[in-house]
Amino acid sequence: MRRFVASVAFLAILLPGVAAAADVTMVFGGDVMLGRAVRDQIVKLGNNDGAWATTKVAEVFRNAQLAFVNLESPFAPGPALGYSLVFRADPSHVTALTKAGIDVVSFANNHSRNQGGAGIQTTLALLKKNTIAPAGAGLSSSEAYAPRYLKAGDLSVAVLAYTYNEKAPVSPLSKPTIAGMDIGRMQAAVKGAYVIVSMHAGTEYTLTRTTQQTRFAHAAIDAGADLVIGHHPHWVQPVEQYKGKPILYSLGNLVFDQPWSLETQQGAVAVATVRDGKVVQVKLKIVKIDRAAQPRWMTPAEAAPVLKRIGLPSSIVRF
Repeated sequence: MRRFVASVAFLAILLPGVAAAADVTMVFGGDVMLGRAVRDQIVKLGNNDGAWATTKVAEVFRNAQLAFVNLESPFAPGPALGYSLVFRADPSHVTALTKAGIDVVSFANNHSRNQGGAGIQTTLALLKKNTIAPAGAGLSSSEAYAPRYLKAGDLSVAVLAYTYNEKAPVSPLSKPTIAGMDIGRMQAAVKGAYVIVSMHAGTEYTLTRTTQQTRFAHAAIDAGADLVIGHHPHWVQPVEQYKGKPILYSLGNLVFDQPWSLETQQGAVAVATVRDGKVVQVKLKIVKIDRAAQPRWMTPAEAAPVLKRIGLPSSIVRF
């Protein structure tokens, strides 16, 4: 979409009194990690162009009026770090996002600080240079919690994102930081807005949502959110309708190097249709990650077991 207007981490807002002239399509992907083996594969198989990592799924994101993913690795100069839990993405590989038409990312997650405050600064600057809104992170606490405003068709959209591992009360007030799952601050930001909230939370490698996920997602809907998008468990988790609104507890991986299990090589991309200020349908498109780096769309037969695992009879959920 490429229409970044201003500054939160995951909300879509329909301003009061403004009606959507036509259906708006918003596409949400899960965890994107461009370091470790993904970085190696981009160099080896992608001619050092990050776009290789997303090329097989990019068209769906590019054709949406708003496209979102969770950015799981900070961009920072320096060599590859090998296979560790400290991530570093090559800044030149930002093309994985730009050539897929990503408009906004959540950068509120447990790996945002892997390259320290300088890594947050470098990432924020690179995203802004490429007209990608960085949600849930900022050069100060107030900036990290502030909405990112965009346009999606005729909708004015804001984005709010939060992570489980940032303790808001001790966040530096004037240093690069990220937004924690402070329900009070989230509810204050959501009030008066038509909202989609992103949360980075849950237990890794499990199908079962946690009390924290449920409580935070329900609080977001109670405060006025229209859709809640989750990530972090690295598995696709179930969809819930709460007060007639969708909560996708985890979309799983989109670009990640976790080939040791079937579930970590699978992910969901949510295609949401918004009509007259309401999400009326969410379609899940299931991906398989090949070569520990590159997602492709699954066939319906391949996707069926994934949908069954999360309790859906089909890929389309209507509201």
